[in-house]
Amino acid sequence: MIDEATPVASPQYASRVLGVPPARHAAARDHFQHRLQCETDPYDVYHDLEAGVASLVVLDVRRPAAYAAGHVPGARNIPHQDMTPETLDLLDPAAVYVTYGWGPGCNGGVRAGAHLAAHGLLVKEMMGGLEYWERQGYPVERSAA
Repeated sequence: MIDEATPVASPQYASRVLGVPPARHAAARDHFQHRLQCETDPYDVYHDLEAGVASLVVLDVRRPAAYAAGHVPGARNIPHQDMTPETLDLLDPAAVYVTYGWGPGCNGGVRAGAHLAAHGLLVKEMMGGLEYWERQGYPVERSAA
């Protein structure tokens, strides 16, 4: 294993990937660990819901019409635009909230995560949103708008 103090060798040829040297092991480990603390994926969410993990609350943070058209089964709908201190006060401070929006091109889950974290709640964003949930073939629940 390379010592953390050993500099990363510069490539002898032009490389877009290596134009910025890779992070040292400790920095890379810390970066990826931090991401895992803030993110989850549809696979893990699906299996935790199937296992009945009680401490998780899935939040669909899109508008009510989008939620009605299809959402993760059991997800609660709280649009990120409507997250105020008053609405967030109604949430269980002991739960871990999993937010999601449309898909990777939607930052609604990130915005909701920022609101929840600023309010002192534990939160992770489901990467890929509903789009990647559906891509993996997981069930989608529909409801009246």
